[in-house]
Amino acid sequence: MLPLTQVKVMTGVGATLVVLCSIFIGVFPLIFNTIVDKMLVIREDSDTFEAFVTPPIPIYMQFWLFNVTNPEEIRFNGAKPVLEQVGPYTYEEVRVKYAFDWSKEGTVSYLQNKSYIFSPELSGERRESDLITSINVLMVSLAAQASTLHPVLLLLLELAFLRFSEKLFIRKPVGDLLFKGYPQPLLAEVTKIFGDPMGNNGRFGIFYPVNNTDDKVYEVKTGSDGMGDFMNIQSWNGSSTLHYWKGEGAQYCNMINGTDGSQYPPRLTRDSVLRIYTSELCRSLYLTYEKDLYHHGIPVYRYVPPREVLEDPEVNHDNLCYCVPDRDHCLGAGMLSLQPCLGLPLVLSTPHFYQGDEKELAKLVGLNPTKSEHETTIDVEPRTGVAMYAAKKMQLNIPLKRYGNLPSFKNVPEVIFPILWVNESANVDADMSQEVRNAVFVPFVVVDAICGSLIAVGALLLVLSGFRFLHIKPRYSFTALHSNTAPEACSVKVKPLVITRSAEQDKL
Repeated sequence: MLPLTQVKVMTGVGATLVVLCSIFIGVFPLIFNTIVDKMLVIREDSDTFEAFVTPPIPIYMQFWLFNVTNPEEIRFNGAKPVLEQVGPYTYEEVRVKYAFDWSKEGTVSYLQNKSYIFSPELSGERRESDLITSINVLMVSLAAQASTLHPVLLLLLELAFLRFSEKLFIRKPVGDLLFKGYPQPLLAEVTKIFGDPMGNNGRFGIFYPVNNTDDKVYEVKTGSDGMGDFMNIQSWNGSSTLHYWKGEGAQYCNMINGTDGSQYPPRLTRDSVLRIYTSELCRSLYLTYEKDLYHHGIPVYRYVPPREVLEDPEVNHDNLCYCVPDRDHCLGAGMLSLQPCLGLPLVLSTPHFYQGDEKELAKLVGLNPTKSEHETTIDVEPRTGVAMYAAKKMQLNIPLKRYGNLPSFKNVPEVIFPILWVNESANVDADMSQEVRNAVFVPFVVVDAICGSLIAVGALLLVLSGFRFLHIKPRYSFTALHSNTAPEACSVKVKPLVITRSAEQDKL
């Protein structure tokens, strides 16, 4: 092959490699996103449907109960409650979705059964049989409900307390306080009169009888008509809004926004706002970006609830609609009344009143709020929207005060009394993280490596062709010069020699 032809071939191949590989690196994320979107779409025949039905990541509920160490001083002398945190008591949460309805385009409806199984291995030396001294939630609830009634009715309630030997503080096994329930004669008597819509059957427990029950009907977006609102809840319990909140701006408080917290739309950014609705909270929440982290080597974004989400309604007026019954009865920062949705005067808060009402915190002994222990966090892989780690933390409380003229409450202090706090968490382990890494990051590494190598080869060919061209250029210049001037310069015309005789020579 002639040298000049070699230069042309090297230049063409090198330029082609550089241009095509550069274009492919640029468009590969679009190709990858299209593949991911198709994989994420919820369909009965999709590869991810099984994981949608039953999450492959273990979910745990860790409970810390507050053991009351000075119950008699509180009851008779109005002393400041001294609490001892005991736990964690760990339960595995098993979720199974069923009764699917695909009749609406772009959405799917389902029921989700939740069951809770105690895990001795993850609870250390703690057992469900451990005895805890806790506030009598049923007694306080009945007193709160009846506090505005006629004094005669309050007297009858006090007599009922005496008849059934109800005390302000009870000592019960942990399992009974949580999911199993314990016999409650007073409750059995009340349900005879007013009915038993919850199916308690004369037993009472904080989470009795919700174990192994469904959480009403959810309708979510499948992603078939776009991933911008993938897994967003469209309705719950047959309605696109809640109907609990009646205060100022109730429309805002009754909105159902976001997902259930296990999956978000793909391609999140640091400016993305994660919105969550779970029925246990009786409202929607949102989280904002905090920082970059690595989860078993995978880059993730951490999102946390900003302070204003649960800020004092007098500071953040968006929360005025959570005041029950009106803005004159607002709770402090970090607290939410569950009365409208549960029918009980329970108060939800951040654990240990983290970022909450300092006045309420000062009324108690034994609480120590810290960011690392008590803040809700979600770590999300941004390309797919998969939650790699999630910890939803909340505390259950009940208001204790002098209810009407009930003698059982005449000496108690006024305080939001902690019962327990819970951490509902899920953590993608190292093995599953490696699978995510192989699916999400390895394709980019391979493409970058191959295309990067080909671009390097192409660039090398361009450099070599340049040097080659510079090397052969003088030779071609000299040849061209001589081929144009040598024939003209060397041409010599030779005239023939002619010998003639002169006239004088002839005469001789």
